[in-house]
Amino acid sequence: MIIGKDIHDMLSELERSRAQSDSDDDAQYRENRNFRRSRVVWEAKLKVYFNDVTLKGDVREVHGVVRDISANGAKVDLKESLMERIDLELHIPKLGVFPCNIVWQDGARVGLQFKESPEAVFSHLIQVLPNA
Repeated sequence: MIIGKDIHDMLSELERSRAQSDSDDDAQYRENRNFRRSRVVWEAKLKVYFNDVTLKGDVREVHGVVRDISANGAKVDLKESLMERIDLELHIPKLGVFPCNIVWQDGARVGLQFKESPEAVFSHLIQVLPNA
């Protein structure tokens, strides 16, 4: 059948095109990620310091869950959204305390970038994530 062959050829071309697109997407993803991300489910809290003052009345804590982490940053689901974007500390009981800033936000989900060098953060990560 000519129609059957044409459909088969079109589907084959579509499959080749999708495979090429997927490999292009993978290459783009690798280019944009300088540090390997690990999926985790870790309890955490984000402390917000106002005006770089650490007096008790000037600190706000928001609890949440770290969903993924790398030597450069983390994605965290918070129990409430934040208006503040700087002067933050991410407290992770398994790892320690990391000064950070919010680089993106979608409601109560935030992307954090650590202020410490990736090498310093990596030295913490490798202790609990051997494949980091």
